Amino acid sequence: MTKYRNYSNPYNVDVQRFSIYDSYKEHKGREMQVGDELVISIKEMDSEGRGVGYHNNKKVIVPRAVLGEKVRVLIKKVDGNLAYASVIERLGIQRK
Repeated sequence: MTKYRNYSNPYNVDVQRFSIYDSYKEHKGREMQVGDELVISIKEMDSEGRGVGYHNNKKVIVPRAVLGEKVRVLIKKVDGNLAYASVIERLGIQRK
């Protein structure tokens, strides 16, 4: 081991601390809040033509989203197990 490292066992290092994917780590263990940005896939459509995706078993309703599309959304309102969001970026349609 070098003298510049503050840890003795490299297998005990918190790898998530060095991750470039901070937003994923940030949303993993906490509740959804207004202002959060998420990447979700639109799995179904509701009766009003809005896209519906899921994040941590919560339904996220996204207006102007297309079925099968992957989108980055901004949470606007959270109501129990339901959240309303708006599209920030369209990441493409997932094909099977």
